[in-house]
Amino acid sequence: MLTKHLKTDKVQRLIYGIGLILWIFIWVNDLSFIFNASVFGIYLWQVIIPALLLIGQLIFNNKTLWNILIVYVSLYSLWIIWNIVVTDILIDIQRDYLPRAFWTFEKILNWIIMLTVLGFTNWIIWKIKPIAKIKTK
Repeated sequence: MLTKHLKTDKVQRLIYGIGLILWIFIWVNDLSFIFNASVFGIYLWQVIIPALLLIGQLIFNNKTLWNILIVYVSLYSLWIIWNIVVTDILIDIQRDYLPRAFWTFEKILNWIIMLTVLGFTNWIIWKIKPIAKIKTK
């Protein structure tokens, strides 16, 4: 029943609008990246491109932009998962000593929350695939 509502154009645009607002809200404190040329590429990749894709879908809501958005969200999710595995797990395992417990409840809870949010985001974007509009003569 929920997926049926996700197929309507107004609901899809509302979701893209909410996503855009949340995306800007998450990154608003990092606007200083714009003035730092050494990290502008990272800011462009992580903030500006997704915001432009969300704005494009908010305005046009077509399959081409949706396909680009799906690829981007999938690659971004894989990048985040890779960073969790490499920075949180593999680097800590390779250390010679561990002054603190590695598998803390907070760390595991953070991983679960991040993976749940990523999974939910990917599922929502997948389910709000625009339906081709029927052309009338």
